[in-house]
Amino acid sequence: MGARHPQETIKQLGTQKIHFILAARHLIKQGIVKSPADAIRYMEKHNSNVDEIIEQLIISKQTKLIVETDEEENEDTGTESTS
Repeated sequence: MGARHPQETIKQLGTQKIHFILAARHLIKQGIVKSPADAIRYMEKHNSNVDEIIEQLIISKQTKLIVETDEEENEDTGTESTS
């Protein structure tokens, strides 16, 4: 049995079209499914929470920044603050 029309799945999941497309794309990039049709079937079958998939997408794109404190910077340059 083939996938239903995407609009029906979007209504079933209660999401917006753009979020649905982004979630499907993320599932493909993560290797969970192989094609857009597979992504539609997967989300329909599992009644996926599109917001959770979008959150995973956001987390996967974030980068971690290393923040140095003033003390660490002074130690790195060899200077010490005099008080």
